[in-house]
Amino acid sequence: MKNAHTTGRLRILLAEDEYLYQRIIEKYIHDFDMQLTIVDDGQKCLDQVERQKYDIILMDIIMPGFNGMEVTRAIRKKGIHTPIIAVTSNIWKEDELNSLESGMNDFLAKPFNAKKLARKIRYWSRQSSSHPS
Repeated sequence: MKNAHTTGRLRILLAEDEYLYQRIIEKYIHDFDMQLTIVDDGQKCLDQVERQKYDIILMDIIMPGFNGMEVTRAIRKKGIHTPIIAVTSNIWKEDELNSLESGMNDFLAKPFNAKKLARKIRYWSRQSSSHPS
């Protein structure tokens, strides 16, 4: 899963406030040989996206401050088209629809395994690289 950055590694931003999920996803991302930045609330996610370009954003829906859908709307309003995948314990169909309506590209219910996460990241990184913003 390579990209065009000089490092050749995908850059992933994880917006997740639960320490356990931060560690689980961090292990998966490092096993995939990707770079990971972790933020634990919506405002930090917005700040980070303005400072750095990422290939994929993994976004929890329920976080302190701004929730994931509010953050996604703010990111899209800024004209940033980075693929955003919801990673959430909110598994109702309505949550998935609301996530997609907010501007997220995909939805991944917790708990999930490394293979499922890798498949989503691979798919969206290919979509993003074939349709640059």
